[in-house]
Amino acid sequence: MAEHYYYSIASGSSGNCGLYMADGTAILIDLGVSLRRITTALKALSLTLEDISAVVLTHEHIDHVKGLPMFLKKAKAPVFATRGTAEAFEEKNPEYADRLNIFDSGERFWVRDVDVVPFPTPHDAAESTGYIFEHGGSRFGFATDLGFVPRDAAELLRGCEMVVLESNHDPYMLQAGPYPYSLKMRVAGPSGHLSNPDCAVFAADLVKSGTRTLVLAHLSEKNNMPELARQQTLSALRGLPACEVLVAPKEHMEHPVSFGEERLCSLSG
Repeated sequence: MAEHYYYSIASGSSGNCGLYMADGTAILIDLGVSLRRITTALKALSLTLEDISAVVLTHEHIDHVKGLPMFLKKAKAPVFATRGTAEAFEEKNPEYADRLNIFDSGERFWVRDVDVVPFPTPHDAAESTGYIFEHGGSRFGFATDLGFVPRDAAELLRGCEMVVLESNHDPYMLQAGPYPYSLKMRVAGPSGHLSNPDCAVFAADLVKSGTRTLVLAHLSEKNNMPELARQQTLSALRGLPACEVLVAPKEHMEHPVSFGEERLCSLSG
């Protein structure tokens, strides 16, 4: 039976990894947790590392590449990254020099029958990127770790059936929280992370353009709460076409989020 879904394996400041499945083409997005944790999550979907078609990296920060060295040792699937991400990773892991498949930011490439369209994101990394995945007439967008949504990225994300979108922090919790001032400025800055209010504003733009499922991701453990992030986005979507709003948990999802299903705007999920 053909399957087309997204499954979050880990999301948040401590580690990020997701699986995009398109009729047998299985693409991991980031490897920010241990390989054991990833393989355990895959097993729950009746998958193994042998079933992975490729890995795409958003950037080189440890919460996105923690499991990459072990993956390169154990798995055969190609790993794709921008040149900046690859060079930054290889600088700290010279034994893996030339193991990553490099693409230019904005240069589309194929993973089997999935057309992958990367786009630059504003984040304090070497060369971070988001992705559009196109398959069978459906478009899936992935955009986390960005201080704001650039015009070009917004244009690409509009019209995606499903989008994983960062909703990292509540501005008031961030300012009142335990982070030192310099880190607060970094998180809230234009090369930091997308806040709940900024996520909500762009979420409304996406729903107006046809998005029917939103997965809020990369929530801060100290500066956010899942219900707070979800409620802020739902408030921005009132009166708009139906859209399901989910929050990617810190641990893996209970079940995959499938494409092509009728969905409702609700607090469930």
